[in-house]
Amino acid sequence: MRIRRGLSVIIVVTALAVPSPARASDAQNSSSIDVSAGVDGARVMAGIRWGSPPGSDGSNDECEWSVALPRDTHSDAEDVTKVVGTTTYRLYDYTCLDRDPATTYHWIPEVSTSTLAQQASSVVYENIPAPWGNFAPPAHRGIVKLGMWIWVNPLMWIPISATAWVPTPAGPVSVTTTATPKELIFDPGDGALGTGEVTCRGPGIPWVEAFGDTLPSPCMYTYLHSSSTQDDGVFDATVSIEWEVTWVSSLGARGSLGTVTLDAHHRMVVREIQGLVKNVTR
Repeated sequence: MRIRRGLSVIIVVTALAVPSPARASDAQNSSSIDVSAGVDGARVMAGIRWGSPPGSDGSNDECEWSVALPRDTHSDAEDVTKVVGTTTYRLYDYTCLDRDPATTYHWIPEVSTSTLAQQASSVVYENIPAPWGNFAPPAHRGIVKLGMWIWVNPLMWIPISATAWVPTPAGPVSVTTTATPKELIFDPGDGALGTGEVTCRGPGIPWVEAFGDTLPSPCMYTYLHSSSTQDDGVFDATVSIEWEVTWVSSLGARGSLGTVTLDAHHRMVVREIQGLVKNVTR
C-alpha cells in the first residue's frame, strides 16, 4: 500500500509548543523551550488538544484555561508572551480544582485555523483504512471477456474526522478536519492490452451468487486478454481510493487540504476459456 497526495500536506505532528508544563518564571527564558512534539495515542502533546473543547457539549468541565497574569508587579503587560522563531506563545493557567496543585502553567502557540487543520489532518490520515479490493470472479480466477465485479468493504466508505483546539483569550478555537472517500479507482495492469483504468463513484457493489455471471455492476472491468501474455503470468493491478480532505473551524472559516489516495496491489490471473463444439452427424 502507498499514499499519494494531491497537494503538499502535513502528515506528522509539527513542533508548535511545549510538550510539558512551563512555569511563569520561564517567560523570559527562551532557551528553556523544548520545541519538539509528540503524540500519545490520539492526544498531541504540543499545546494543541484533541476532541471537542471543554464544555462545548453542554457539560460542566472541572478544569479551566485562562490567560496567565504577569507575576512581575512592575510590568504593565496584560499577559505573558514570548516569541520563538516566528511563533508567538502566550502563557496560560490551567486550573483543575480536584487536583494538587490546582493550577499549572502552559505555553500555548498562537496558530491559525489552517495550522490547526493541518494538525488534525495528521490524526485523520492515521485513521483512514487501507483499501483492499474484492473481485468476482476472484483475482486468481479471472476469465477473458467476462466482466469482473470490483468493490471494497462498504463499511469503510464513511468520512473520517478529527478535531483539534487551542485555548485563546476569546475562548477555545477548534478546527475539524474530515477526509471523505470520493472515488474507487481500478488500474487493471494490462496496459495497452486493455481499455484503461476504471473510476467508480462509490465502493462498488458486493457480488453474491444470486447475481449470476451476466448482471452488470456499476464498478466492473472486462479483461480482453489472458495474463499468460505476461512474463510472470499475472497482471499487476491496483485498487485505489481517493479521499478529499477539508476542514471547518468554530469561527466559520473553512478550506481544503487537497486529496489523499491510498493504493493496494493485486496480482490478477486471467485465463482464456476455449469453447468446444462437437459435430454430431446422423
